[in-house]
Amino acid sequence: MDDVQVMRYLARSLTHAASQHDWPAMQDVDAQIAALLASLKGQTLSAEKREALADLQQTHANVSRFCQAQSDDLEQKMASARRNREGATAYALFADAEDMGQ
Repeated sequence: MDDVQVMRYLARSLTHAASQHDWPAMQDVDAQIAALLASLKGQTLSAEKREALADLQQTHANVSRFCQAQSDDLEQKMASARRNREGATAYALFADAEDMGQ
């Protein structure tokens, strides 16, 4: 596979892993992208390679935004769970105190 095909493959793989919420696969693809970029360092890129690289960069940026949104959503859910747990604990303590008073 030449570099252009690799870039297109990595963009598709990253998109697929994100759509499946497959975080380990996304990390693996990200590492492959980093290795590819390191191998391209210092090379003069053809127009086709520059276009494929720009597409890969756009895909990476989109997936990064998606991951951040997922992280933010999870953080909100965890905060809500903590608040609910604290509320349930307070309610249980209040109920126990009332039971003791009767």
